[in-house]
Amino acid sequence: MAKSKRNRRPRPASTPVRATTAPPPPARSSLPFDGLLPLRAFLGVTFVFAGLQKLADRNFLRAGAPGSIQSQLSSAIHSSPVPWLASASAHAPVAVGLAVAFGELAVGLGVLLGLWTRVAAAGGMVLSLSFFLLVSFHTWPYYYGSDIAFLLAWSPFVLTGGGQVSLDAWVERRVPAAESRVPSAAGSRSRRVLLQKAGVAGIVAGAGAAVAGLTAAIGHSGRAASGPTTIAPGGSGSTSTPATTGSGSGPTTVAQPAGTAIGASTDVPLGGAAQFNDPATQSLAYVLQPTAGKFVAFSAICTHAGCTVDFSAGDRRFTCPCHGSVFNALTGAVVQGPAFDPLPSIPVVEGADGKLYADG
Repeated sequence: MAKSKRNRRPRPASTPVRATTAPPPPARSSLPFDGLLPLRAFLGVTFVFAGLQKLADRNFLRAGAPGSIQSQLSSAIHSSPVPWLASASAHAPVAVGLAVAFGELAVGLGVLLGLWTRVAAAGGMVLSLSFFLLVSFHTWPYYYGSDIAFLLAWSPFVLTGGGQVSLDAWVERRVPAAESRVPSAAGSRSRRVLLQKAGVAGIVAGAGAAVAGLTAAIGHSGRAASGPTTIAPGGSGSTSTPATTGSGSGPTTVAQPAGTAIGASTDVPLGGAAQFNDPATQSLAYVLQPTAGKFVAFSAICTHAGCTVDFSAGDRRFTCPCHGSVFNALTGAVVQGPAFDPLPSIPVVEGADGKLYADG
């Protein structure tokens, strides 16, 4: 006989199955690795070194010295796509040279330490753009010029800042977040962050200035390097009359040759070189006296990127301080690249009056 429905016990409701959550991922480090850190270190160290090197170079601010800021600006006037910028800078070369050296030092320290990184990187872009326009604009192929690569290498830090491994991030972590979303509280925190960054920047600037002063003192403590002499332009600089000869069998008398007087031949040391301005281009040039009474002259403008080459009397070579090209000082031929073309030769002869004449 079937059991009555009244005696049946109701089945308990099925207990719902709770969804299990996945275990939380492992906590990440508070200072994750920054993929741009190697690039930031390279740019920072490079610009710090460049600034200190200029301050230590006793010839960098000395007018007429090989590789000086004056000679570089003078060359840029004739080779830069923005000659007005080079011409304006040439009116105050010492101030421009100091601004470049300390600018490189400030930019390098800021990016290296990650302090005001975006501002420092923007300053690096301005410096690199200036170097590109004044120095390496005519470098061919373009990828041989480093300034254009530096110009683009700064851009990630202008866009993203210094990342977590930086003094900027350290200051941000030191200042507690505002507990309220009231605008006044957020503004107060922003001011505190700004003031702390300014304080840290002051400490870094003081340390950088001390290092810069010590570097300059050490670099200038020794005897100044003796570069080529500079010959004073002779005469009025006008074109002279052509050579004439005497009649009959008497001795030949040679008048001053055609060309522009650039100075006395006695100003060029035997086995050495002297600087002068090429009358044709008004750019810096060298005249050498390899043997007594024999003179050769070449443009001092490197054919690679337009920098001013230095003369080395020991091995009779011209060396470019910008990218390392080396030229034979007797022929102007390329000894070591990246330059391909030799230094342009300048015709120069000695007149009967003891003066040298160029471009005759």
